Amino acid sequence: MSLSSSRLIRTEHEDLPFAQISDYPVLQSVYQLWAQDLPRLPRQLDPTEIPPSALPYVLLLDLEHNPTDLRIRLAGTRVCELHGKELRGRSAADFFEPKDANTVLKAALLCAESRQPSLAHRRYVSLHDRLWGYTRLLMPLSSDGVNVDRFFKLVEPSTLSSLG
Repeated sequence: MSLSSSRLIRTEHEDLPFAQISDYPVLQSVYQLWAQDLPRLPRQLDPTEIPPSALPYVLLLDLEHNPTDLRIRLAGTRVCELHGKELRGRSAADFFEPKDANTVLKAALLCAESRQPSLAHRRYVSLHDRLWGYTRLLMPLSSDGVNVDRFFKLVEPSTLSSLG
């Protein structure tokens, strides 16, 4: 399928009930690390405690406020391979179409406002002329322990698939 025809397919973002986290073992194991110090938001997650199978599917995102966007601080090796390049420093607007980038940003802003993790399934995300689907967990982080200014994003490896 060409990129021009893939744009005809509507991208989808489906928020999932958080109770379904148990359906995604890798996401659940990392969520448990994140939740250890609640109600205080974590500043970061210790990479030595993250299951090795999850590391290639991790993204650390910074929330920028002028203009509001998400910028990648770090991306796992599998995520970079799928995009064909290092993603550090890129923003959501760099690899999502504007409407989809806005959907991704809105989900992050809701996660920041609620200070709660977000579980969602994404479909038809165009990556280099291919379409993908995956389930992801987005967890807010706070560098000062108060304000959400970063996110830990993880894709459940078993759900990542090419849709076209």
